[in-house]
This record gives sequence, C-alpha cells and structure tokens, in this order.
Amino acid sequence: MTKKVDLRVQRTKKAILETFFQLLEEKHFSNISVIDICEKALINRGTFYTHFQDKNQLLEKIVYDMMMNLDDEVDRVHGDSNMLVYYNDIFDVSLAFVRDNRERLYTIITKADANLVFNQVHTIIKENIVKKVGRLPAKTEVPLELLAEFFAGGFIQVLKWWIMSDCIHPAEEIKKELFGIVRNTIATYYYV
Repeated sequence: MTKKVDLRVQRTKKAILETFFQLLEEKHFSNISVIDICEKALINRGTFYTHFQDKNQLLEKIVYDMMMNLDDEVDRVHGDSNMLVYYNDIFDVSLAFVRDNRERLYTIITKADANLVFNQVHTIIKENIVKKVGRLPAKTEVPLELLAEFFAGGFIQVLKWWIMSDCIHPAEEIKKELFGIVRNTIATYYYV
C-alpha cells in the first residue's frame, strides 16, 4: 500500500523551495535568513522548522534531491548492464541535466555555499563509482577509493567549468572526452 502524501505538505515544501531560489537570485546565501524565507513564502517559522532544521539543511536537501533525480534518470535510461554503457548513459543524462538547469546551478554555485554543494555532490558521485565499479574484478592493486576520489573530483570540476563558461563547448564534445578517459581507465584497471 502506497503512503498517501498530504497535498498541503507538498505545497508548503514547494513554496519554501521556490522562495529560496527567488531569494538566492536576489542575494547571497549568507545574507538569506529563515525569516526572509518564511516572510516571502507566507509561512510561519514553525512551519519552516517542521520541514528543515535551518537554511543549510534546505540547501543540502535541494542538492541531494537534484542528485537523486539525476541518478533515478540514469537508472531509468540504463538499468544495470555493461559498465561502459552505464557511464556513457551517465554522461548523456548528466550533461543534459546541466544544460537544462544551467541557470539554477549557476545561481547555486555563485551565491550559495559552493563547498557544501560540491562536497555533497562529490560524496554521492564517489559512492556511486565505488558501488558500480566495485563489482568488476580488478587488474591492479590501485585502491578503488583512490580512483573514485579522483574521478568524482575531476567530473565535478569539469561540470563546474562547463556551467561557469556558459556551456560554450557542445555537450557531445565534453561527453566524448570524458567517456574516453573513463573507458581507458576502466579498461586499464578492471576487467570489463
């Protein structure tokens, strides 16, 4: 049996999220208060604190939800077959997501706590790499965690660069180069 979702709760959360992004477009994250969010969303502080501990948790939730939606989309498109096909699909979905959400992502990077955002994204990507690539038999003694840290950091920096440079390079070009790096690395260190 599916748990019934209260529409009032959904509307309140949606109002909080939309208000947060409106405020983030106007001013820096550090200058936004919970009171600002509540006044603009037309809710009281108690209602805000029913859903979030503070504005940092709100930002963390936004980033987490974006990443989980992206992960769900990759799973929907790909399923669980060949590792190289999986990473090809991840690049397709991720680059399309960045392209489609560039303005919102740019705002988060430039006006929110970028370290908090990138640390959270890094952790999610690293865990995904360990989970997926860890299933493959290794050819070398290089720790999987080392490769996961390296690729998660590199992928985040490439996406950040692409967003900040107004996505001037075509997604297909970025995907081709990233996929080549991943394909060669996986083939070097793992039996595919």
